[in-house]
Amino acid sequence: MNETLAATLGELQAQIYWLHDAEDFTELASAAATIYMKLGYTQQQAETAGNLISQAYQLADDAALAQKAGNFDQEMQFYYQAKDKLTQVETTLVYQTSIAIHQMKWWMYFRHKQKLKILLHLFLQNFQAVGLINLLTALKLTYFLMEIGRVHKLRDIETTKHNAIKYWTELLKIKPPQYPYLG
Repeated sequence: MNETLAATLGELQAQIYWLHDAEDFTELASAAATIYMKLGYTQQQAETAGNLISQAYQLADDAALAQKAGNFDQEMQFYYQAKDKLTQVETTLVYQTSIAIHQMKWWMYFRHKQKLKILLHLFLQNFQAVGLINLLTALKLTYFLMEIGRVHKLRDIETTKHNAIKYWTELLKIKPPQYPYLG
């Protein structure tokens, strides 16, 4: 069961990256909602989370445009709005530990090409969600997410899916109280 669920979630996660590239934010919201439905959240929670995640992606894209225009203040404003959307996802899903700031920061540092900061915030996002008892898992999750990003940039959908499935397989093994994945 967990292998099948991990495969489904991994495929959806990989799909989200391509939907983001295509700027198909309606389908992105639907794919994100499906992830949360599969994780056992109610349809209302899943749909709300999916829509908020889609909005956060759009705000991060607006931040990237502001960055290219050299408008740092506007860039940061968009990133903090994206973080607020991700915080609303956490509230919707009744998460006890906030990881939204780390999601927002690794998105920002990814666009700024600051690899060590990306790695730090990917790790913190996973570590805060799964806890010290699952330190090894947090490290593995961070590695898989780095690989997802790396191969996605190479436009390799099959390897992206493969790494996303590994991510979910590892995560589902520990049955965390909340999921570090926010889109």
